[in-house]
Amino acid sequence: MNIIENIKANLNGFSDGQKKIASYIVQHKDRIAQYSSQQLAQKIGVSQSSIIKFIQFLGFDGFATFKLQLAADILRYHLNTKPDLPLHNQIERNDSLELVAKKLLQEKQQALIQTTQSLNFAILEQLIEQMIHCRRIQIVGIGNSALTAKDLAYKLQKLGLAVTAENDTHIQLAMAQSLTAQDVLIVISYSGMHREVCLSAKTAKQNGVPVYAITSLQRSTLRKLADFCLDTIADEVHWRSSSISSRTAQNTISDLIFMGVVQQLGDLAETNIKNSSQMIKTLQNKN
Repeated sequence: MNIIENIKANLNGFSDGQKKIASYIVQHKDRIAQYSSQQLAQKIGVSQSSIIKFIQFLGFDGFATFKLQLAADILRYHLNTKPDLPLHNQIERNDSLELVAKKLLQEKQQALIQTTQSLNFAILEQLIEQMIHCRRIQIVGIGNSALTAKDLAYKLQKLGLAVTAENDTHIQLAMAQSLTAQDVLIVISYSGMHREVCLSAKTAKQNGVPVYAITSLQRSTLRKLADFCLDTIADEVHWRSSSISSRTAQNTISDLIFMGVVQQLGDLAETNIKNSSQMIKTLQNKN
């Protein structure tokens, strides 16, 4: 879990009291390790019980555990920060294309680094294992997330897995309804709030299907429905409609899934990829 990114993603959903605590932690993250829960409460101007309740709300069993995780997050951030990149990634209308390129580079790098740092690799390994041994895999995504879904499905199909990723939401629902406990459903949605994908997740879950979500840290409907979540972290406050950062984060996870399956299948994966390439070359030669 990346604590600061988690707090930022869910800030609008916090109560006023929680926002006060959250804002202080974000602004003074480097100092939190120095404080006890009582000292932090005094700094913020809230009760000690409010601090403890907020920490538990974030999913920690105690303040000490919270501080250890926060310190680890901060250390990883400093180790991976590139000092030669611009610190400000908001693209302005009058920016030169060269500056736009540098800001996009920073934004994409941050999405890749933070997503990788926050990834629960135990869940990722479990998903890969289930995908290899399950009967069918359905990947669901709409809008820009559908592009990631299609790309992942295509790559997995080349490995010989029974994978589908339909764009039509009616077909998605029909397929989700036909899944069983021997199948796997992967739902890709950065916001996790789209009714269509959430309905597919709900439908599959009612049939005992393991549901994996590739989604943001926001406390969304999809996160509540999914059995397991693979977190995508992206700064999309200013350019959300283009899904620039979120696609980078999603593709990071989808590529990891693909490479993990390739590793597990070994020689079989290599054979299937070669056969696929040879068939495509045969078509090209006929032209």
